[in-house]
Amino acid sequence: MYRGGRVLMCTPAVALMMAAVMQVGCQSAEPVLADGAPVLADGAPATLHVTVLGITLGRGMVRCALYADRATFLTRGGIAEGFSVPAAKERAEFELHARSGRPVVVSVFQDIDSNEELNRGPLGIPSEPWGFSGKPAPLLPPSWNACAIVPTAGDNQIEIHLIGKAR
Repeated sequence: MYRGGRVLMCTPAVALMMAAVMQVGCQSAEPVLADGAPVLADGAPATLHVTVLGITLGRGMVRCALYADRATFLTRGGIAEGFSVPAAKERAEFELHARSGRPVVVSVFQDIDSNEELNRGPLGIPSEPWGFSGKPAPLLPPSWNACAIVPTAGDNQIEIHLIGKAR
């Protein structure tokens, strides 16, 4: 073996052990979410029962979107499924459909002026109440890693509290 300008001697047993360690180290790891949970892609149907809390009554619409692809996260074209309901109650219920074992993100916001967009102030901070699945940081832009959840087959309950106040 050659190392740092010196030749090192190694026995066949050491060479086999090094080869085994290198092979294990080179195997691809299973993808994991930010919390370290493994992503298992079995693909069975999963229903997401989303409850949105903290709605300002009578002000616009509550919009809910499901993103199933990191590459198109937070783009209008990336919405796999989306629904809107009037902000007539303090809570809204949505039912979304995904595949178990595959990461998704649920995004919600209260569209106060019903313009179908999340309004932002001069610094890019949302001026309408918003929320995400997972564990988004309230003072940072949402990231796929922080917001992604992995549904299980069957029914999944998700509760999202809106962040921010209706202005």
